[in-house]
Amino acid sequence: MPGVRNGGDIDIRESADQSAVDREMVEDPEVNPPAGTPTAESPTHEPTKRRSRAHTADLVRVALFAAVVLAHSVNAVNVTAETVQPSGLIGVLCHLTRYGFVAITLYVLVISTQGKPMSPISFWRRRFGLVVGPYLLWTLIYAVTDHVLLPDNPFPSTGAFFADLWRDMWMGEGKYQLYFLLISMQIYLVFPAISWLLRRAQNRPWSLIAGGATIQIGMFLLYQYSPRPAGEAWVTTFDMLWKSLPMYALFVAIGALGAAHHDAIDEWLRAHAVPVIAASLMGVGFTVAAYLFATSPGNVPLQSTTPWNPALLPWLLGGTALLWLVAMAWNDHRGAGDGVVARVVGYSTPRAFGVFAVHPLILDAFGRFGFLSGLFEWFPGSAVTRGIVLVVATLVASALLVDILLRTPLSKMLVARSRRPLFAGRRPGTALPAQPA
Repeated sequence: MPGVRNGGDIDIRESADQSAVDREMVEDPEVNPPAGTPTAESPTHEPTKRRSRAHTADLVRVALFAAVVLAHSVNAVNVTAETVQPSGLIGVLCHLTRYGFVAITLYVLVISTQGKPMSPISFWRRRFGLVVGPYLLWTLIYAVTDHVLLPDNPFPSTGAFFADLWRDMWMGEGKYQLYFLLISMQIYLVFPAISWLLRRAQNRPWSLIAGGATIQIGMFLLYQYSPRPAGEAWVTTFDMLWKSLPMYALFVAIGALGAAHHDAIDEWLRAHAVPVIAASLMGVGFTVAAYLFATSPGNVPLQSTTPWNPALLPWLLGGTALLWLVAMAWNDHRGAGDGVVARVVGYSTPRAFGVFAVHPLILDAFGRFGFLSGLFEWFPGSAVTRGIVLVVATLVASALLVDILLRTPLSKMLVARSRRPLFAGRRPGTALPAQPA
């Protein structure tokens, strides 16, 4: 969480305790002074409160990243008639990740900029530099590895390769997860306007929620029920619009308002935990029932699994609330941070973006070198076992690759983290040395 020294300069030291507030999807060089150091605009106790919120956000983000890997891993090995319905349900529930990421990105952006005026140009210069490089580099990497690792996908001519690469870069189609970095860029682009709107509507938060809900539900209805347009230009526009912020407008409002009114909201959630949990579980039940009603074993219509199905909204809202409540409860009992979950979160937080970036490469390599087909030979009668083994293997292999990439000169571009020494003399998750601005 960025802090301000008495002279007004931004303190650029990085603290693992504040990692979630410092970075949305990628590393942010701005952080608070050490715990207990008063800043020019906050009382002495504020850094402790902000670190507490950081731990909650860390757990939420780690859980969302893990769910991304879960969804893609399950989809990779469960395509037979007997598994397509349950695996489709997992995919539907994991759509929470994209909307949860939007909310948590806005949450940490608002938290990290509170009480620290910054011009839009300065904000954009800092933020875009953190995301554009990794996006372009990973788009290029996947443009090459897709032809090396995927079957029946030979390299095209040089002209066709670069034409495809250009389209992938501006459409967010370099790989199936990279579109979210385009969404992150849009968030950064409009964030100064969002900050202005938060100030203007400070006493009317429900108007922002209502506006966001209206826009997002309108997009859901458009994509779920309207016929696809004809003509290449309209098709391209249609394929791009679901990667635009209007599709996520409600969760933009939820994340921004959740940060702007964090104390009041957290207090309200604690006081009303039981009814919130009950309402959330009803929402989950509604979405699951709607999916089961629209599908049958071996028959899963495409429209039943889309991420913009209006029947998904109760789960998206309920799941977000449940995840935040669980993270808050864990944080309340976290203590000194030496428990198993705290250690896992501490290890995973600085590697989360890297795992997000590399896990499709791991899955492609597993397919290319026979690991995916081997799962069917080793566990022929258990789709659940195949899925669990693949999820664990993908997470472990991705984390190992990220640890290697962290120690390369391109660490900042590949995994959005400063380079680490080859032989670190400290355990993962402890604070890094000061980094240059």
